[in-house]
Amino acid sequence: MESASHLTSILTLPPEILVLVFRHLVTSNGQALGRRYNDLIRTTRSTSYLRQVALTTPSLWTRIEITDKPASFELAKVCLNRSGSQKLDIAIRVARRVGTKLPGVIALLKHVAGRIRELRLAMGLTQEVHWEQLHDVLGTFEFPALECLEVDLWDLGDLASQARSIPLPTSAIGLRSVALVKLRPILPAPPVRHLKNLSLSSASVVGWPLRNLWDLLAQIDCLETLELIGEGETDYVRTTSLPIHRNQRMAATPRLRSLTLSRFDSNLLANLLLRIEAPELKEVTLVLLGFKDTWGARYPWIDSTVIRTFPSVSTLDVSFLTRVSPVVTAPLPKFIHDVFPNIQLLFLSQYTGAILLPLWTDIWDVANSPPQASCWPSLRRLTILGSNESCEWSCVERLQVCRLFLAVRARRSLPALEAVSLNLCSDASKEPNFETWMGDIRALLED
Repeated sequence: MESASHLTSILTLPPEILVLVFRHLVTSNGQALGRRYNDLIRTTRSTSYLRQVALTTPSLWTRIEITDKPASFELAKVCLNRSGSQKLDIAIRVARRVGTKLPGVIALLKHVAGRIRELRLAMGLTQEVHWEQLHDVLGTFEFPALECLEVDLWDLGDLASQARSIPLPTSAIGLRSVALVKLRPILPAPPVRHLKNLSLSSASVVGWPLRNLWDLLAQIDCLETLELIGEGETDYVRTTSLPIHRNQRMAATPRLRSLTLSRFDSNLLANLLLRIEAPELKEVTLVLLGFKDTWGARYPWIDSTVIRTFPSVSTLDVSFLTRVSPVVTAPLPKFIHDVFPNIQLLFLSQYTGAILLPLWTDIWDVANSPPQASCWPSLRRLTILGSNESCEWSCVERLQVCRLFLAVRARRSLPALEAVSLNLCSDASKEPNFETWMGDIRALLED
């Protein structure tokens, strides 16, 4: 009786409310898209009323996913038949038996090219002809509705480590977001003019001359988010100095608000930071490699007049890639401080990111420290996180360096922080001085 009562209540809901429920069911990211649609189909089989609402709402069937499972093609046909003339979000992830599936994928893209709003294409290719076919798809098909393009094509053969160049659809005048993995856009790339988000990963950036990256950025008028991800594991010492000069070409990004630089050796990292002009930049994320102090010998000759600051940046997130405790001396944190002088929100996360805090503290705590060692007077919030897997920097050590950092700021008569967030495990409370140190931190925050 109770289930019948629930069903009766559902049947009294207006179609608009049911559509919202169905849409939540389809867009939930808790499980695979095929499972979500199967749940929707199973739900609509309970009554003719629910089925009619679902079948007469094309916007519920606009997400199409092709995988290595044969059933994904059948589900794609169902979605195409029920989506009407709605714009489509298509995700294709195929890694096995690509040669037999590629013709069907290309036929699908050709059939609905004019309706595709988002296209996420991830495929492992084994033959040169496959590259040529997908090259033609992106270069010749008409994608007038395309707003988001993500492409990850990898070669399962001998050229797996090399980056390929692909065309961006010239007809995609509304393109707003592009993400390429181990791929580089063929220049010039007219569709990127109104791009807001750009992500280049792995070999897309590594080995690509900076002038090509600058050429690409010069074609974008409205870029707001830039993500550059290398493929380094550890930093290394170079025998030559940084090739940075006052007359070098700069990358002008007047509307850039968020910048991520990840997994670059310190030479390329400095080149990128010192040659990007972004007057509106607000958020920066740096994922550093495990250093064997490659900065110690190089930093002093970077003349202060060459360093380009980002005074508009208020949020900085710094972490290290590897779990190996890096050897870092003062030049690296000083460089970061000099480039970003007005930080308000500071995140030290992932593995040994917190190792930078005592180094900044040491710089600022020296009696004869120069005036520019400002200890970030605008800082309002500090977050120190540890590793999700293991704790190279123990909770007690994070607690100690945070306490010392706040004490140095107090001695410099700087405003107290609004909040400090520490990722401490339950074992930290076993430290005999735990309550004393926590009390010190609370007092320093209340001053």
